[in-house]
Amino acid sequence: MRRNDEQSAEKDDEGARSSGEMTGGYYWLPAPGHPTICWDVVTCHQLGFDAEVGHVEMWTAMTDRLASAWHKDAAVLRRLLKDCWYCLPRGRVTRPGKWFLILHGDDSPCPDWLERLVLAFRLNRRSVKVLFDEHERTMAEDRRRVLKVLGVPAS
Repeated sequence: MRRNDEQSAEKDDEGARSSGEMTGGYYWLPAPGHPTICWDVVTCHQLGFDAEVGHVEMWTAMTDRLASAWHKDAAVLRRLLKDCWYCLPRGRVTRPGKWFLILHGDDSPCPDWLERLVLAFRLNRRSVKVLFDEHERTMAEDRRRVLKVLGVPAS
């Protein structure tokens, strides 16, 4: 697991390079909102990781973000959601050639999900291709578990 917390001064407050397009994993973070839940994209860079790090390695940092957003005890949330890295919508941005490829599970909670990802990873929309990847799908049992732990009523 590679964290980029203490790497070069060329990085901004979110741990990303100060200019240029980025690749890496991401999660959709739910937060309490009125009247519904608000969702924000959280990149591996914002969590302090390099682009090569997987969702499993990112999960502890995501549970800390969840705890902060929902005013829960982080240690308790980490324990309750220990192996639950499929509970939130997620994906990855790669660059296998000249195009950036956004891999996703087709379960984003936001209608403007693509625009948000393009902004979060500083991509040029014309250089992006989108591809469904079953591996990135949220697992229903894990999703129910996280919503229960956060105190969100089942819909």
